[in-house]
Amino acid sequence: MLSDSGSGGRILTVLRNSKLLRWTQTEDGEIYEGWIVVASAATVVMLVAGFFFYGLTTFFVEFREEFGWTAAATAIGFSLRSEVGGIAAPLVGWMLDRTAPRYVLRAGILVSAAGCVALSFIQNLLHFYLAMLLIAAGNSASGGQVGQYATATWFKAKRSLAMALMTFGGAVGGALVYFVALAVEALGWRPTLRGMAVILVVVAMTVGVRVRKRPDDHPQPLDGVALTPGQSGRPSDWEIPLRECVRSPSFVLLTLATTLTDFVRIAFVVHVAAFMENQLGTAKATAGLALLIFSLASAPGRVYVGWLGDKYPLRNVLASTMVPFAFGFVVLATATEPWHGFVAVLFVAPGFGGSVPLRPAIYAQYYGISTLGRVMGIGRLASTTGGALGAWFLGWLVDADGGSYDKAWLVAAAVTLLAIPASLVAKPPTDLQRIHERHD
Repeated sequence: MLSDSGSGGRILTVLRNSKLLRWTQTEDGEIYEGWIVVASAATVVMLVAGFFFYGLTTFFVEFREEFGWTAAATAIGFSLRSEVGGIAAPLVGWMLDRTAPRYVLRAGILVSAAGCVALSFIQNLLHFYLAMLLIAAGNSASGGQVGQYATATWFKAKRSLAMALMTFGGAVGGALVYFVALAVEALGWRPTLRGMAVILVVVAMTVGVRVRKRPDDHPQPLDGVALTPGQSGRPSDWEIPLRECVRSPSFVLLTLATTLTDFVRIAFVVHVAAFMENQLGTAKATAGLALLIFSLASAPGRVYVGWLGDKYPLRNVLASTMVPFAFGFVVLATATEPWHGFVAVLFVAPGFGGSVPLRPAIYAQYYGISTLGRVMGIGRLASTTGGALGAWFLGWLVDADGGSYDKAWLVAAAVTLLAIPASLVAKPPTDLQRIHERHD
């Protein structure tokens, strides 16, 4: 049970009495701890996403102007951040399957902060790449993977919605990019990076203690809802061994779909601010505002898609998120005015946001919980490879086309559409589920 002592207890009392949050309560009026885990993980994800996934993109032009780097060379640093995070993901997954998530989280926060400080002292391209490598390793152990894993253990019937609300922190974190951009303009990029590191350590280390795996003997029922006759109290009714998971056709198809999606997803986040500045002629703060709008506009998509995921086949819902994503890239390819870029962002955002919580929800539903950390890690390794290639490749296309993003955005739209059939045919591994069904 959750303690009612101290300030934390007073907060919980307010939550219990709030009509708005009655859906988070169990039948006896207690706040279900799973929602506390979701809120805590979302806060950490908000900072990691806001500072690193979105926030670092505002430094793209600064790096190029101060050091004279090309778009492709600069994009490699962001690709390294993505790819090394993917390489570390299987190790993080292995740790999650064997130790408490909060320990993994704390280590990741400290490494991310160290990388942020190191980035503030760079003097050349090698320094830049090394600092981004350090940030990538820390982000892998402090970002969404840890929160997704912990969340999956607390929910079953409401898992997609819970995942969506947890990743909501990423959407809110995108709002921080506007303030990061303002700080860069007011203070310079080096002091801004050091301030980001301090905030990350102080806030994330404080709330991260509540990110934990659900104990088997937890007194509250799974999902916070009393069991109905014939319903199990386990987060999964089957546990498929890792080797069989990764060799299944469904895993291969899901990995292909997410790899193609990340190819364009990471490229968009890395390049859209520079596109707004250099090709559409906006100020840096305005380009940061585009990312702010993008992140906030992705939030409704996350929640709505999470709600749909608990009602309809997850693979179909995942495929549907890619349609507005592709259309948004077409709008970007034809944009000639700043407002065109903002319109495109409003199309890209729902698809982007909606796809994020569905991935771990599908893995948990298809393969079980016992190997979930490693399954997510292997899947992320593959998808971030696509992300790393996408950010670099779009940068290369821009350089080859004299600084224009027109062809690059059309390529991104085509790649997004290729991910749709891969998602649709990734059916649940029902044969493996029957073989490894739990009867305890």
